[in-house]
Amino acid sequence: MRNHSKILASLLAGAMLASCTDLEVTNPNQQSSQTFWKTEEDATRGLTAAYNGLLRNGTFARWQAFANDIRSDIGTARTSPWGDLANFNAFQLNDYNFEVNREIWVHNYELVNRANLVIANVPNIATVSDCGSGFCNAERDRIVGEAKFLRVLAYYTLVTMYENVPLLTSPPAPEDRPGNSPPAATFAQMEQDLVDAIAVLPRVDEQEAGNSGRATKGAAQAMLGRVRLQMAGVLNMPAKWAEAAQPLGDVITSGRYSLLANYGDNFIESSDNNNPESLFEVENEDKYPIGVTGVSFPKMIGPCYRPGPPLFDYNPTYCDGRPTRWYLNQFMLSRTTTNAVDPRLDVTLLYPRADRAGEFVFDKPRGEYFIENPASAQREDTMIFFRKYGETYKREDQRWDNPINYKVIRYADVLLMQGEALNESGQTGAAIPFINQVRARASKAALGALSQAQLRDTILYERMFELGLEASRFNDLRRHGLLGPALGSRDLDFAPNAATSNPGFVIGKSERLPIPTNEINLNPNVVQNPGW
Repeated sequence: MRNHSKILASLLAGAMLASCTDLEVTNPNQQSSQTFWKTEEDATRGLTAAYNGLLRNGTFARWQAFANDIRSDIGTARTSPWGDLANFNAFQLNDYNFEVNREIWVHNYELVNRANLVIANVPNIATVSDCGSGFCNAERDRIVGEAKFLRVLAYYTLVTMYENVPLLTSPPAPEDRPGNSPPAATFAQMEQDLVDAIAVLPRVDEQEAGNSGRATKGAAQAMLGRVRLQMAGVLNMPAKWAEAAQPLGDVITSGRYSLLANYGDNFIESSDNNNPESLFEVENEDKYPIGVTGVSFPKMIGPCYRPGPPLFDYNPTYCDGRPTRWYLNQFMLSRTTTNAVDPRLDVTLLYPRADRAGEFVFDKPRGEYFIENPASAQREDTMIFFRKYGETYKREDQRWDNPINYKVIRYADVLLMQGEALNESGQTGAAIPFINQVRARASKAALGALSQAQLRDTILYERMFELGLEASRFNDLRRHGLLGPALGSRDLDFAPNAATSNPGFVIGKSERLPIPTNEINLNPNVVQNPGW
């Protein structure tokens, strides 16, 4: 959907007023909330403004990679030249208004607000029953269903990041100061929004031409499965494991989605919008500042060239985030049926490979990224990089506005979630074939009989290999109660450090982020999260 850039100014501001001495004149051409929301075009423009909210740093353009993947055991920001970012990813935050924390909160609430405007106002626009003769009931319901799906995407980030967040389901009045809601209430609202959306959204094969990038029934079903898995694990609601299997199973049995033959094709521009593995993707483009922008996290965490003093060349990316050595080592242990390394490794990470030292990566031979230089703080042992979503195949530096669409939900994730849902609800035997489908694409051996505990561990590892840098790892660990200082053996960010007075991961505190100070100051009914 390439019209995301048509941001509706009237959704972001009230009527424009001009004054001259004692005379106030209202611009009759400036739309307001009283004059808008009258036509089908208004409904479409409002929905477009909501979709545009997906392109913000705090939603899907930048910080999701840091807050989910690099904050987990598969990534680190210790090598970042930006000290505050390094501390954020080591569970230390002295300034709760730090850019990353603030933008995740603000940008997701902007998306909530835009979705709420659509949900509240579009049902009041006059409709007809026959879609061939005007704005019809089905089209109205679809637009509202899409807005509810978008609201869920925002609240899923908010509740999994901050946990205790204000729950807004309608546009607030200026005097409203909503307090924190318990996470169970937010999850329940997301669940209901998705049930509503599933009932009215079209199947992917029913979408009109030119509507790629818009929510479909399959996307809402997959998201409902994801929400219920998190409810089961984090809220200790075991019945949700089996309930998650129902919508995930509907996606699978629909027959409308499949795995791409080549895993890496999911993360290149040529596979956008015509990808049978993608259930929902954020439409990106390199059109800044005149149009749709792209994802910028690949510019911050991809392969960078920093051989040490006196030369500090950070191009083609900025060295702000790296994979952990543990993650690379685990990937090396993931073997195919011919004992080759898991092929997803070379899509996800860039690491020293003598047999590929001459491969050009951003116009430099691959081997140059791994030069051992004793004068550099970045020794060969730490010089491994994320590669997924990077345009490493181009003979130029990584662009800030990477045009590759961000895949929010892939069919491989659906298969793995279904395996987890079935395994946790006592159907281990039925779960294994879904995991084997994902393993088969990676040329890994099919799983035989396993216990529930064995399959649980296998699924978590398979998700780590399949979904690295796709904003799943932190929530996967939390869902199974695995976050804690013990992960310091994999990632030093989790371990206490007496030399720096860094306590590392503190159970009961570090599972969630602090609410930004500005929000606390502006709204006396919002209470800071425990431990912060």
